[in-house]
Order: sequence, then structure tokens, then C-alpha cells
Amino acid sequence: GVVAEETASKEPLTDKPTWVLDPIDGTTNIIHRQAECCVLIGLAVGQKAVLGVCFIPKLDELYTTIKGQGAYCNGRRIHASGCKDLKHAMVNTHFTSYSRGPKVMDRLLATFRDLMAHPVRAIRAGGSAGVDMVHVARGRLDAYFEVGIYPWDVCAGAVIVEEAGGVCIDTLGGAFDLSARRILVAATPELAGQLAEYLRKRSFASLDAAEFVPEDSATSQDDSEAKRRRCVS
Repeated sequence: GVVAEETASKEPLTDKPTWVLDPIDGTTNIIHRQAECCVLIGLAVGQKAVLGVCFIPKLDELYTTIKGQGAYCNGRRIHASGCKDLKHAMVNTHFTSYSRGPKVMDRLLATFRDLMAHPVRAIRAGGSAGVDMVHVARGRLDAYFEVGIYPWDVCAGAVIVEEAGGVCIDTLGGAFDLSARRILVAATPELAGQLAEYLRKRSFASLDAAEFVPEDSATSQDDSEAKRRRCVS
């Protein structure tokens, strides 16, 4: 079967061998003439990525892999950076373009605040999941995380990262699920674990505002209740 951005509503991902395609990942970047865009071709079997191809036209870089055979860029073997400490890590994520309500933004900004206070070396926003993932695979980035992505955004990149020695997990630290719409990619398990701790703190697994109660708001409510009781007594 085939699952692609244009056919997603008709062709859900199943356990059968399925081509998972994104002909243009980073559409907004293309519109603004940015280099961060790519073509993604993935193959999933049993809803697990087993083959990946990513082509970045502006860089003339072709990334390829087959499960168990290593990851390559323009025919040369690539490896993740090996970074194990968040304070030395260059991390990429994306700011949501389709859910910008106050509760969602509270979650995003609180997460970034936590990371910057760690401190992480740097946080960037690229605009293409595929490009970010292959950059982790070849050591240009140390980690990438995002919520709201689809299988065609990450299928190819997931197997490329893993074959380059990196790891792909859920944003809350569990096993990566190709259909779960969330991913955390890192150069090492140690780095992935550190980053997941911060994302768990803010329950960074959904951009649904109804599922989010800001930690700071809960603390503020407790303080207000304590003040009220003192005034009454």
C-alpha cells in the first residue's frame, strides 16, 4: 500500500508493507525560499520503518538506508554525534503552525524555558522533520523533538537515524510509534533520556489544549486557596 500526505484520510497505516511518502516536507520553507526542505520516501512493515530515503535539493544530499545495512549520505557512511549530555546538545524542534491557543503556547514556551534553564547548548526551529532527522543522523544536530507530526514526516528519517547509531523514542520516553504523532530523536540513549525528562514534566505528548493544565497555574491556584483560608480564619 501507499500512505502519503495527499491520501492520508483514505489510507491509514496498517501492518502490511506500505510506502510512506512526503513529496515536499517543509512546504512553508519552500514558499519562503529556505533550504530546509526535502523529499521523503519510507517503507514500513508491521508499522516499523525498514527503508528510508531523504533528498535535500538545496544541499544536493541524498540520504539512504535499509534496516540493518547502515546509513549513507551520497554513498558515504554517516554516524550520529555521540553527544550524551543535554548541556552540550544542539536541539531542534518546531513551533506549531496549526494550534496556537493560549494553553498550547503555555505548554510550548514552558518546555523551552525549562530546557534553556538546564542549560541546553542551543535550541533551533528548522521547519522540516525530515531534514532535522537526517541532520541528527549525520551529527549536525544532537536531538530533535516534535508533537503533531504524521507517519510520512518521520518514517524515512526514523530508520536513517537508527542506522546511523541514533535513537527514536516517544516524547515521554516510551517506545516510538510511527502513528502516534510525536517523536524524540537523539544521538544517544543517554541524551534521549535527559530530554524526555523535561518533556514528561510538561506532558509534551499532545497539542490538544483540552489535555493541558499548566503546572504553574495549578501552583497559583493552590496559593490562592491558601490565602483565602487565611483570610477566612
